[in-house]
Amino acid sequence: MRTALCIAAAALLLGCGSEAPPASTPPARVAAGSNASAAAGSSAPSAADSCSPGTQPCYCPDGKLSGTQVCDARLSLGACQCATTSSAAQGVMSSPTRVCAQLAGSASCATQTYVPPQLPASVLFVIDRSGSMTCNAPPVQSVESCNADPKRQDPSQPSRWDITTAALDATFGSLMGSAAAVGLSMFSTDGYCGVDSTPIVGVAAVDSAQLGALSQAMHKALPAGGTPIVGSVISAYHHLHEELHAVGNRYVVLITDGEESCGTRGLADDKADLTAARTQLLQSEVQKAREANIRTFVVGTPGSEGARGFLSELAFRGGTARNPSCVHGDPSAAAGDCHYDLTLEKDFAAVLRQTLGKISNEARGCEFQTPAGGGESLNVQVSSKGGAPTCLPLDNRDCSSANGFQYAKRADGKLDYGRVVLCGPACEMVKADPTAVVDVILGCAMLQ
Repeated sequence: MRTALCIAAAALLLGCGSEAPPASTPPARVAAGSNASAAAGSSAPSAADSCSPGTQPCYCPDGKLSGTQVCDARLSLGACQCATTSSAAQGVMSSPTRVCAQLAGSASCATQTYVPPQLPASVLFVIDRSGSMTCNAPPVQSVESCNADPKRQDPSQPSRWDITTAALDATFGSLMGSAAAVGLSMFSTDGYCGVDSTPIVGVAAVDSAQLGALSQAMHKALPAGGTPIVGSVISAYHHLHEELHAVGNRYVVLITDGEESCGTRGLADDKADLTAARTQLLQSEVQKAREANIRTFVVGTPGSEGARGFLSELAFRGGTARNPSCVHGDPSAAAGDCHYDLTLEKDFAAVLRQTLGKISNEARGCEFQTPAGGGESLNVQVSSKGGAPTCLPLDNRDCSSANGFQYAKRADGKLDYGRVVLCGPACEMVKADPTAVVDVILGCAMLQ
């Protein structure tokens, strides 16, 4: 059973606002936010709760509570440290049959090959279906016009909702047969400030049945109500953390055309409450999510201009900043570009499809575990259809434009030498070819 909820900013079980919503909309029901302390809650407490000095377990990229992190004398938690092994469950060590041309002839490269397991991904899309999504996208209808009267100005042109659902249909289809499992949540769910505690479509492998369920859920929905971003995102964290099937790398993908308008009380004019809700999400819940290996992608569509600072900070703290020098730090600022800001795009539909493509590429199966002892000196090769292996260069550019491999990053931003990510053509080939083989070559210097 799904339950509509308002999320309590202070992580306490609070009721929603005492003021009733308009008669044409159902009231928001009792809040859960609840259980925000358990939401994404790895065993690590929030900064507000501090932690107990010593070592405690934490979640690793395989979705298991197998890592350790230290609470120091300042009651501050360090990064989750995850060990890798060469057991059959995680990968296979063997003598290499062939190495790529650049390594051929080097005696030291004939030591060991590691066939790494592909890390799965669980992706929960959290989609804004508030009333403003009925408007046309610019330039057909300006943001100002929509804010003044949130109705579609030109019925012959697609609405923001039409454009978003069409882009998502294409994105979900592109994940068919990949290592990614996908689910879908929407907000609001009751035409006011409702948030459901479970997704409208649960996280599952993308097959024809799942594609049908995702598409049907979107096309049956009609935009209405407010914009409970905080409650929706915390609820998504909770679900990914609690569901046993949400294995591997976990992602929340938020798509919104507005600003938080519900908070804990469901009152858009209670500025203090809205600020408290946003602060709770940024300063506590996002950190808990990172500790549970949940990252947060954020897409701001036309209408979200006023939330740039908040959305940018959410992406930065959620571990998906678009570049290290992106603007962040002030959630109330008018500037911020750590998230995917599509508010100034002339062709919103085309750019949204491209953006979702970039996000899905990061989540659909190009990350591989490496063996203990591989460290920062290893080589990666790929072969397809039984052909000769090809060496991949180390390429540390943004993965959307790189061509090769790079080390994954830990929650604290440092390199994780236990995981490598394929970028560019190599990634596309591996995703498209079920016969592709990825090998990690140990024992010789890394190619430059």
